[in-house]
Amino acid sequence: MHLWRAIDSEGEVLNVLVQARRNKKAALKLMRKLFKKQGFAASSITTDKLRSYGATFRDLNLTAYHETGQYKNNKAENSHQPVRRRERKMLGFESPGSA
Repeated sequence: MHLWRAIDSEGEVLNVLVQARRNKKAALKLMRKLFKKQGFAASSITTDKLRSYGATFRDLNLTAYHETGQYKNNKAENSHQPVRRRERKMLGFESPGSA
C-alpha cells in the first residue's frame, strides 16, 4: 500500500490517499480529489521524480510549474515521520486501514 500526501508551503497536510499502486490512474485520482477540495490550482507543484506525475499533468492540462529536485520534496517527506516509523516497523502497510 502506498500513502499519497499533499501538503501546502507551510507543511500542513491538505489531502491523504492510500492506494495499492503508484501509477498514472492513482496520481490522477489524487490530483482531482485535491483540486476539488481546494477549489483552485496551485501556481507551483513540487513532487518526487515519479513519472506518473508528469503524465497526470499532461492529461489534466495543468500549467503550474512542476518542480522535481533532489531536496525539493523534503516538506512532504518530513510531514509524516510518525507514519514512516510505523511503516518501517510493520515492513509496509498491509491494508488501507493500517496506514
